[in-house]
Amino acid sequence: MKRTNLLFLLGLTPIGFGVGFGIDWALVSRGGTAIPVPWTLSVSLVLMGVAVVALGARVRAAVKPVTGRRIDPIAAVTIVQLAKASAVGGALLCGATTGLLAFVATRPVVVDTVIPSNIGGVVAALILVVLALVAESMCVLPPQDPDGEPA
Repeated sequence: MKRTNLLFLLGLTPIGFGVGFGIDWALVSRGGTAIPVPWTLSVSLVLMGVAVVALGARVRAAVKPVTGRRIDPIAAVTIVQLAKASAVGGALLCGATTGLLAFVATRPVVVDTVIPSNIGGVVAALILVVLALVAESMCVLPPQDPDGEPA
């Protein structure tokens, strides 16, 4: 399995930006209010990143050549897939919350509570991406000799 490409994640953020900006624009143009990112979403994103790193640490501890430590290979692959999905979702959410923030910041009248919560959403999404990439790097297997013995 290949590592997540950073250019791919950077390519996803403009898509999220367009979606976030477009949704906010559509809501405000119909007389609604701009979307503030809830603080609970920001906290949940950070906690999800911490959980993914904890699972990645579990795989890293099982990979070390110490007798008695084993991990199910299917569980290890599932953890890597979770880390990849978290990175992709975090990149999309980072773009979307940046789009929400950009739309709100360009309005002539801005509610005081919207901008800090949107900045919190951007920061939390970035933290999720970074923690997911760290967890993915923790799940890398050590190279093996041609004889099949671990290095």
